[in-house]
Amino acid sequence: MLGLLVVLSALLYLGQGSADAASITTVTVPDRGGWLVMWPRPGDPTWVNRVELRCEYSISPASATPPTITWLRGVFADADRQVVYKRSPSGEVYVNPEFAGRVSVPSSNQATLVLTDTKFDDWGRYWCRVTNEEQPDEFGTDEESVLFWYKLGYDPPTRLSQVNLDKTPVRVTAGGTARLDCTGTSGREASILWFKGPAGCTQGGRCDGYETVIHKSAVWMGPEPENITISPNYDGRVSLAADGSGSFTPTLTITDIRPSDAGRYWCAPDISEAYSNLGPLNRDAQSVVIIVNDPGTEPTCAGKADGRYQHPTDCAQFYTCSGGLLYGTNTCPAGLVFNQELQLCDWANNVICL
Repeated sequence: MLGLLVVLSALLYLGQGSADAASITTVTVPDRGGWLVMWPRPGDPTWVNRVELRCEYSISPASATPPTITWLRGVFADADRQVVYKRSPSGEVYVNPEFAGRVSVPSSNQATLVLTDTKFDDWGRYWCRVTNEEQPDEFGTDEESVLFWYKLGYDPPTRLSQVNLDKTPVRVTAGGTARLDCTGTSGREASILWFKGPAGCTQGGRCDGYETVIHKSAVWMGPEPENITISPNYDGRVSLAADGSGSFTPTLTITDIRPSDAGRYWCAPDISEAYSNLGPLNRDAQSVVIIVNDPGTEPTCAGKADGRYQHPTDCAQFYTCSGGLLYGTNTCPAGLVFNQELQLCDWANNVICL
């Protein structure tokens, strides 16, 4: 009876189509194109110093447990960013003492932050980070930012940087080329950075280990050329697009893709500090995921008889061959692995992973 149930489970999973090993988190901050401004109105009894920092997210495939929601304030990729609010999957909440009694995320399935009793010192760039704790790596962690500006007789922020990046996952075969299309601040007076990460995420909410893939420095005076530095891991393989005038745009090209290149890449250009009163806080960032298909580890049906086969890198997955053609990769129910001899999902102690 158990064997029959397992066979039925396997047949049901055949209809689900191809499944990726990675669960990808995508964060969207609707108001990130500009800044949120608050004008204090002392003496007005109808005025409430309340602002909503909106944030939405998706996790695909969906995880069984709620994600960790973290709001930070500061400069992207800076280990000193301030954790303002953090809610773990268990529902446990941490609030920075500076914001005690003033911040909350009212919805249990969304990430919008509500800030009340705001004051001048609250201004800054706020980052909404969502982490899938079932996969708390580069694929499972994404974030976006919004600038909050508390106007108290000061001019609004000048030369605000904004990034627009196509966040559709980029699939590329090992040895191929990936082009990551990003528009935003460019030209000689702009700094253009691409990061990869994060790595080294901790249970305490820190997740700021980023590798600088390429960095074009800003040039604001004189005839000196734009200086570009590249990580040794990408030496000779990455380049920025040109804008036709001899300068560079944020769009990144990576050639000779390697399996180790898989992960999340962040486009982060900004106007140099000489041109903006925001300083390093002017740096906006968005991310896109690269998924690398390694021909040496991908399933193939060449020369194989019709049937189902254990995946070469994950025995909890299997693929179907018919007429020499591959008909998708599928995953066994949780706790089971694919028994190629019996052609069904089975308990792990009954299976040898090939």
